[in-house]
Amino acid sequence: MPERVADIPWPSEIQQAMRDFSVQQAHRLLHGLFKPRMTVYWTDFLCSYVVAVVSFWAVGPLGGFSPAGVLAFLVSVFAVFRCFAFIHEIAHFRAKKAFNRFRTGWNVLFGIPMLVPVFMYECHGEHHNRRLYGTGQDAEYLPLARMSPWASLQLLVLPLVLPLFGPYRFGVVTPVSWFVPRVRRYLYQNLSSLKIDLDYEGRLPRDDEKLSWRLQEAACLAWIGGVLTLAATGVMSVDRIWQWCALFATVAVINSARLLAAHRYLGNEEEMSVVEQMMDTVNHPRHRLLAELWAPVGLRLHALHHLMPGLPYHNYQTAHERLVKELPADSAYRLTESPGLFASLSRLARESRSHQKAGTLLPSRSPSATVKERVAR
Repeated sequence: MPERVADIPWPSEIQQAMRDFSVQQAHRLLHGLFKPRMTVYWTDFLCSYVVAVVSFWAVGPLGGFSPAGVLAFLVSVFAVFRCFAFIHEIAHFRAKKAFNRFRTGWNVLFGIPMLVPVFMYECHGEHHNRRLYGTGQDAEYLPLARMSPWASLQLLVLPLVLPLFGPYRFGVVTPVSWFVPRVRRYLYQNLSSLKIDLDYEGRLPRDDEKLSWRLQEAACLAWIGGVLTLAATGVMSVDRIWQWCALFATVAVINSARLLAAHRYLGNEEEMSVVEQMMDTVNHPRHRLLAELWAPVGLRLHALHHLMPGLPYHNYQTAHERLVKELPADSAYRLTESPGLFASLSRLARESRSHQKAGTLLPSRSPSATVKERVAR
């Protein structure tokens, strides 16, 4: 059965390609590629982690503003970004027992020190739900192509203040929430989800999650306290805190650019089928090594991911090559390709300006529209 086609004004040839596309056929072509190999995950993550730690440390001896120091800082940025991207894989495979140790290891070594523990990404499943993708219940989506260009620009600017979020969320609001139920509800609904839609409200932890979430929060609070103690006693230079803030902000800006390029954001806040989700998402198959820097751990083939969310990242390239080889040249899957990051950003800007000229922009839902009511994660 062909997938339903939504009321998005696709060109007629794209609509036909979508009707002709078979998710079942694509799934058959990828037989044997759906089993994650944990040795790959551990090797990739630990190597990236070591590079991140060493390069972050090296900035001090090399001098933060020397050419070598700047280079070390940039290496730490991309290594940290790659480590961070594994939270996406953890969210997709959290039901697999083989991922339990990896989830814990990632959280202890990276998630908690970066103040982004794994429970903050529990909302990601909604981004792949056929009923919720692109709607107001999708934390990671805004109809940006139908909004003012200023909305997209703000998503590149707001991350500059994100280094303040973790200390505020875990160092200030968390301990208060342990004693004030009303603050606890606010904390989980508004400050416990990685999101771009500030109107999105997260859920409270289930009974079986309460202890785990509390322990992760307490660990983040203890980490903040430890860092401040080391800085106050002179054991650690305060410059390292500023370096961490600069690192976090830079990673956040790069990730925001990746997010803007990951989708076309043509949704009208209605349900989308799997094929519609794929067509609203973008693959960046060219310049593979460069793309792995700004869209690591397979995120550069994002349309493939939305087509087959159960595919482990280390098989993305093989899966993409199979689909390109076996599917016709005019397949809907091939129509998701973009030449690169700047091409995708330019296309989003053109779509937004086109709606602005036509006077068909959606009512204001810019990322800062509700900042007085909610704080971005």
